[in-house]
Amino acid sequence: MVRLHRGVFADPRVTLTATDRIRAAHLGAGPGSVIAGRSAQFLHGVAYPDVDGDVEIIRDLRGQGRRRSGIHVIRTDQLGPDDIVEIDGMPVTSLVRTAFDLGRRRPDWLALGHLDDMARTTALDAHALWAYTRDHAHTSGIRQLRELVGLVDAGAESPGESWTRLIMHRHELPRPETQIEVFDEFGVLIGRFDLGYRRYKVGIDYDGVEHHSSDEQRAHDAHRDSGVRRRGWIPLRTGAAAIVENQFAELAKIERALVSRGWRR
Repeated sequence: MVRLHRGVFADPRVTLTATDRIRAAHLGAGPGSVIAGRSAQFLHGVAYPDVDGDVEIIRDLRGQGRRRSGIHVIRTDQLGPDDIVEIDGMPVTSLVRTAFDLGRRRPDWLALGHLDDMARTTALDAHALWAYTRDHAHTSGIRQLRELVGLVDAGAESPGESWTRLIMHRHELPRPETQIEVFDEFGVLIGRFDLGYRRYKVGIDYDGVEHHSSDEQRAHDAHRDSGVRRRGWIPLRTGAAAIVENQFAELAKIERALVSRGWRR
């Protein structure tokens, strides 16, 4: 047997799943511990879980928050009975509480990505999250969460798309739709934009590092862009490198396209 945590052992011949790692950490954290943060998000079934780091556990205020042997212990006195649910026999922060915790974290664009992910793949109720946020007005990070709650969009498919929407919002561009499909005159799907504006026929794609880099993919993108242009659309692309290098230039590119179609501030 191999020791995972204090008093917790596993058969070395068995490959542990993420759920196994979380269960072991919960047992190692002792009585009264509640699985929280990204670990709770994973157990609630999000599409893109981040479970490579420490297992996150909430305990009461006795002792200090700390990291040990793959466990990050957070101390708080704020959990109520309705903040805890049971999943696979383990106490886990509720959907709303998990979203409340993740939405207050830095960086803000990743926090929005977590919220979008939960909205898309779980039964998270944005109205319930807003009510919970209102009722916990003096919690650390609450100002950020207040802004993000109104931006949550279940159509976002990556943190990069969430980031793009967030900076568009702060640049006072109109709120874009997500996952816009464009069809030809025969009703055949010819393309889909990550973000865009049907009214102005401006479509935006967020290109991640792993996408749109091969010759084959670039040829596919060019063919798609040609098709949507014939249907009157302006196709635009952005990505992490472009935003980091010159965020304002990327936003100006989107704004120019909108203005050319009649949008005014």
